[in-house]
Amino acid sequence: MENNKHLRFERGSGILLHITSLPGKFGIGNLGGSAFEFADYLAEGGQKYWQILPLGPVSSGYSFSPYSSYSAFAGNHLFIDPVSLQSETWMRTDILAKLKVQDNEDFIDFDKIEAESSNMLEIAYKNFIQNASTSDNDSFYQFCRNNEYWLNDYSLFNALANRFVSFDWRSWETNIKRRDPEAIAEYTLMMAEEINFTKFVQYIFDHQWKKLKDYCEKNNILLIGDIPIYAGMDSADVWANTSIFQFSEDLSPSGVSGVPPDYFSESGQKWGTPLYKWFLDGDLNKETNNWWSNRIKRLLELVDIVRIDHFRGFESYWSIHPDSIDGKQGKWEQGPGAGFFKFLKNERGSLPVIAEDLGIITEKVEALRKETGFPGMKILQFAFDQQPDNPYIPENITDPNCVIYTGTHDNNTSAGWFTGEISGKEMKDYIKSYLKLEKEEDFLWKFIETSISSIADISIIPLQDLLGLSGKTRLNTPGTTGGSNWKWKAVNSSLDRERMKKFKSLCELYKR
Repeated sequence: MENNKHLRFERGSGILLHITSLPGKFGIGNLGGSAFEFADYLAEGGQKYWQILPLGPVSSGYSFSPYSSYSAFAGNHLFIDPVSLQSETWMRTDILAKLKVQDNEDFIDFDKIEAESSNMLEIAYKNFIQNASTSDNDSFYQFCRNNEYWLNDYSLFNALANRFVSFDWRSWETNIKRRDPEAIAEYTLMMAEEINFTKFVQYIFDHQWKKLKDYCEKNNILLIGDIPIYAGMDSADVWANTSIFQFSEDLSPSGVSGVPPDYFSESGQKWGTPLYKWFLDGDLNKETNNWWSNRIKRLLELVDIVRIDHFRGFESYWSIHPDSIDGKQGKWEQGPGAGFFKFLKNERGSLPVIAEDLGIITEKVEALRKETGFPGMKILQFAFDQQPDNPYIPENITDPNCVIYTGTHDNNTSAGWFTGEISGKEMKDYIKSYLKLEKEEDFLWKFIETSISSIADISIIPLQDLLGLSGKTRLNTPGTTGGSNWKWKAVNSSLDRERMKKFKSLCELYKR
C-alpha cells in the first residue's frame, strides 16, 4: 500500500456536528437552509472540515442511533428538507402548512418527526407521480439504474418490513426470509408501488445531499463521513447478504459484535450485530470484500473522507456469544488484516480514510494502521491520567498523520467533562497545571487551543465545545440506550459568531 502511505490530509481544523443536530425550524436538523448556513459559518471561520455521523436511516427500535441503521447504503429520510421539497416544480400541495414550526427546541422528538416526515414524503410522492416532467422522470430512473446494486434490495426490504410490521427479517415467512427467488419475484410485483416510493425517497435524499456537498466544495469545506464497521442485524444488508456473515443454517448468529471493558464502559459493550465471514477456505472471502468495496464507493459519492469506526476490528475482533448480557465474556478472533485494505485500494484507488483506532489497541493493530497509512485518532479528554507515556498527551504525539479531538460524539462535552467528571482535587490541579490555567473559567479555550496547537494534521472540535455547552448537550453515552442519546439539536441563536471569530484567530495562529 505504498501509494496510500503518501495520502496525507491538509493541515487544518473543523467542526463535528451531525445533520440532525443542525438548527432546524421543523424540530430536527436537515439538508435545508440551516445546513447551508452552517457551511457559511464554517467558511467564515476558516474551517476546512465538517465531520458528520453515519447517514443511514434510523429507527425507534434502536433509539434512532445513526450507528444502528437498517441500511449501510441508504440515506436518512429524516434529513430531507420540507422547504426544498416544496420548491420542486412538480410539488402542487402545500406541505409546509401541515408542519409545526419548532425553532427553539434543544432536543429532537424523533417519534413525532418520523410521523410527520412519512406523511410529507407520501404526499410528495403522489405529486411527483402526477406532475413530474419527462426530465424529472429521466433523472429519477437514472438514479435508480446507477444505484440498483443496493437500492433494489433496500427498497424491497423496506416494503417487506412494513408488510410484516418488523425489521426483524428472521421473523418473516420462511420463503422470503431465505430469499427464495420465486418469493422475491412475487413480493416485488405485489409491492411495486411501495418499492417505487422508497426509491423515490432515496432519490430526493440524494438530490438534496448533492446540492449541499456541492456548496461545501465551493466553500473549500471537506465532508468527513462515518462508516460503522458492522451492519445492523435487522438491516437490508444482512438480509440480502447472509452468506458474508457468521450465521448457522437456521440463520441464527454464531457470535455477535461488541468490545470488552474499556474506558468507555466497565462492562464492555454488546452491540449485537452479526460478525463478518472474513475468510472462506483459508482465503479472504471475495463476497465480503466486494460488499465492502461497494459500501466505500457509495459513501465516497456523498463525502470526501471516510472515518471507519472501530478500525481495530480489522486486525482482530471481539466475538460475543449471542446470549451474553454484556461485553465481558468473549474472545478475540482474527480479522482480515492488510490484505483486505490492499483489495480495497486496488478496487477503489486512493482511500481517503481516517481510522478510529480507540479502545484496546495492540502493537498489531498499530502496525496495521501504519501499513495502511491511515491517520489514527487522538482524544484530548483521554490525555490526563498523569501517566507520562499517555499516547494522547500532545507532547507524545510524534507523527502528525493523525486527527486530534477534544472529544467525540461518545464523550461528554469538554465543559461537562471538566466540571462533572473530573473527580479529586489532585487530578483537576494536574489539568489546570498542564493547561497553565489561572482561573477555571479559562479551561475551555485553553483546552481547544491545546488541540489546535498540536502537530496533528487535523484538529476537530465538537460544536458543543466551540460553543462552551454543558454536559446536558452530550450527544451519546456509550453502553446506554434511550434518554437524550442522539437527540441534542443546536438552535440558530447558539451559532455565536464571536466565538467562531476567536476560534479562527487561534487556527490562523497555529497555521490551520
